[in-house]
Amino acid sequence: MKFALFGSMFPDRTAKAEEQIVGVCDAIRRQGGELYLPENFFLTLPGYIQQRVGPLCELAETLPQVDMVVSVGGDGTFLRTATTVGDSGIPILGINTGRLGFLAAINYADVEETLQEVMNNAYNVQERTLLKMTTDETFPPDYFNAHALNEVALLKQDTASMLSIHAYINNDYLTSYQADGLVISTPTGSTAYSLSIGGSILSPTTPSIILSAIAPHNLTSRSLVVDDSSIISLKIESRSHMFLVSVDGQSRVLDETVSIQVRKADYTLRVVKRLGHTFYETLRDKLMWGADVRKQSL
Repeated sequence: MKFALFGSMFPDRTAKAEEQIVGVCDAIRRQGGELYLPENFFLTLPGYIQQRVGPLCELAETLPQVDMVVSVGGDGTFLRTATTVGDSGIPILGINTGRLGFLAAINYADVEETLQEVMNNAYNVQERTLLKMTTDETFPPDYFNAHALNEVALLKQDTASMLSIHAYINNDYLTSYQADGLVISTPTGSTAYSLSIGGSILSPTTPSIILSAIAPHNLTSRSLVVDDSSIISLKIESRSHMFLVSVDGQSRVLDETVSIQVRKADYTLRVVKRLGHTFYETLRDKLMWGADVRKQSL
């Protein structure tokens, strides 16, 4: 079985995180897998780690034809991996070496056992919806990553005053949000930015899109869930005449004359899940639902 491994590209990785990268590479080879590493990721590793990882893998400039991609890090690393995988259909296995980890949900301590299951074809693959953002302007091809696994967010610039965001669903006028921004989220992203601003938590395979305002001026403004066949059109007004658009955390500044459309993408992302491990178990674990923090302090 052929694997490609992606990790955090930030040079301030801890020594522990780098050791965990070596550990995953070792585990893949021990289970009989072939391993490829992107050259640009390999070159961010310190020399002594390169010397240990180098004999375990082959380097590749672009994503090779593999059976599975392994993302080692946090959810940010998983999102960047998803961008690289794109519409190739290659499933992604997320190993969590970060903090919360809803996308990279498999604990590093379970790597060996998980890889054994994968090699024995004992795993599930979930199809996750992505959002596609388009505008009425023509930009260079590399200006936008137009697809989001978590969310598309419209945001005010720095200390600028709030935005007026005129929202339409399937050309039917919804409302004009007076707010610091608007987050349009997939069900997968319901546990990310959307959750932090009061959005509903959805099971990741629910066919829906969530709209949640950021610090709305109108206190009756609430998170809205719409069918994922909906086309969401947005027109923005700002006193600075500019606004930020963020696609899974990758931001660009746009002029307020630019209109935005968000809809379900025409392909899905395939996410590897262990058998018997459910989204609801992840919620209980990551959000500590039902935990008594008083007992933990004893």
